[in-house]
Amino acid sequence: MAEKWVEKTVAGFDEWAGERGGADLHGARIIVSLLDLNETAELTAELLEETLLEDFPENVVAGPDDAPAVLGAARALVEYLARGGELAEPVAARCRALLDDLAPRLAEALAEASGDDGEAMEFLGRMMAAEGIDLDDEEAVEAWIAAFEALPEEERMQRTMRQFAAENVVPPVRLAAVAELAATARESGLLREALGLADWIGARAATDGRLSAADAEAAATALGLPVPRAGGGVFPEVERMYDALGEVGVIETDGAEIRQGDRPDSASDEEVLALWIALLDGLVGQEYAEGSSLSPVEVVWSELPGVLLRMYESGEPVAIGQLVVDLLEHIQAGYDVADGEVFAEGVPQALRLDLEDLARWGAVTFATADEAALTPLGLFAVRELLLAEGYTAPLIGDLAESTAEDLIKGLGFHREDTAEEEIALWLAKRSAEEAAQGLLHLMRQGRPAQRNIAAVVLGQVDRPAEQLIRGALEFPETRPYALMWLNGHGDESAMPTEADMQWMFVDTVAGMTEALGPHDAVHLALSDTPEEADLTGLITDIWRIPHPDVADVLEAIGEHHHDRDLAKAARKAVFKARSK
Repeated sequence: MAEKWVEKTVAGFDEWAGERGGADLHGARIIVSLLDLNETAELTAELLEETLLEDFPENVVAGPDDAPAVLGAARALVEYLARGGELAEPVAARCRALLDDLAPRLAEALAEASGDDGEAMEFLGRMMAAEGIDLDDEEAVEAWIAAFEALPEEERMQRTMRQFAAENVVPPVRLAAVAELAATARESGLLREALGLADWIGARAATDGRLSAADAEAAATALGLPVPRAGGGVFPEVERMYDALGEVGVIETDGAEIRQGDRPDSASDEEVLALWIALLDGLVGQEYAEGSSLSPVEVVWSELPGVLLRMYESGEPVAIGQLVVDLLEHIQAGYDVADGEVFAEGVPQALRLDLEDLARWGAVTFATADEAALTPLGLFAVRELLLAEGYTAPLIGDLAESTAEDLIKGLGFHREDTAEEEIALWLAKRSAEEAAQGLLHLMRQGRPAQRNIAAVVLGQVDRPAEQLIRGALEFPETRPYALMWLNGHGDESAMPTEADMQWMFVDTVAGMTEALGPHDAVHLALSDTPEEADLTGLITDIWRIPHPDVADVLEAIGEHHHDRDLAKAARKAVFKARSK
């Protein structure tokens, strides 16, 4: 009976929704299935509440942002049942009232359900996929999970960290010499302020292990510490530095007294850098519990690690205005902000103060009045903190001794400027013949995304590799690229044919699709095509090209190109390519 009710209700709702301009059939179908009634008369507001707050979060992959859509589907379902006379009006009224007030609790339930457990399962899924497990094969998945859970905890952690490191790779950087960095750290404002505060405190009475407001104010005055955030007897600048000193052991407290801890007065370069990084981590790593009661100053301080990561990944000065925009978007998505206008006004001021602190300490420099970048010392410190968190943080030159396959994989994480240097270092470590042999083998055996990058590297291989590259003319995967290399090195007879160029076009778009997804790939590959180019003719003809990904490329163009006529031509060509 229940199955019949589900089928009948879904079919009726679909027809009803279609007559009214549509509704969320998918969401309504899920709710109907979870209700699993024998007849509509069994529906109550209490049952609907239980279904939405307990059954839906438990059985459906959704997050708090999906709550409005879920409630919209439920409202539409109630209206359909009520207007059809199946649901009594008093019950429908109670259901409507429930749904009007349910949004906060549903969002909370979805957030909890999609929290640690959901994220953990998604992460394990990625681990399985990386190890070749078919996620649609339930037996294989269950066997993998059983084997994984049977491992010692240390080995499980190691495998988990390897997966995390593989997923979280930051762009390669170049570091200054340790001696130079240590000298900068010794003279930095961070050590001067931190150790100055420790010396000023000496041995001092404490209240629950904290400085009194009077002591905090006196310390700031004596040391000349800027305290623009101070107010109402609270000195956040001094408190943060005090906490950081306690975390690294430079000061200690038993609750009633503060006293000196270990001092790095005769430390080695490595020890000085370790202390400097630990202090910075203690300062920018402090977190507040998320909530509407947080001020812009507290929220921005909590988000400083993300700001530093953004600057690290940029590799060049970043506009402070852009940092503000990014931060406000993140705060809006991740915090329960009661007054958006207060944050819109307060975040720019708070971030400017924090950047000024970081600059005074030696971690950040202002390239201009409106741009900030990490200093060499700041770059070194952020990289060490990322490594400690499990990130993969390569250095320029790490790939010089790598295989061609590892080079191409690693170049995917480089910015354009550092990629050129990495390629030059790799080529300098081997002969032209050895370089060409490895690249050509990868291009024949690899996927389009690998081939795209390998072709760029091949273009920089010197003339001694000519015979090897001529030999690549006999393979379809390398022929167009070999012709381009030979022509670029003076062989005017090695001219790619139209078919060669078409094959290379398909290969390029296929590779970009792997790397960027179909929408971005089509946009980047075709949006700036010269007006005189006959794109429609190209799209109409390339289905004949013997490239294994031609149908997928045509499908991507058909779905994502902005020109309706060209997209239509691509969709038509897909059928020809798939039936070929």
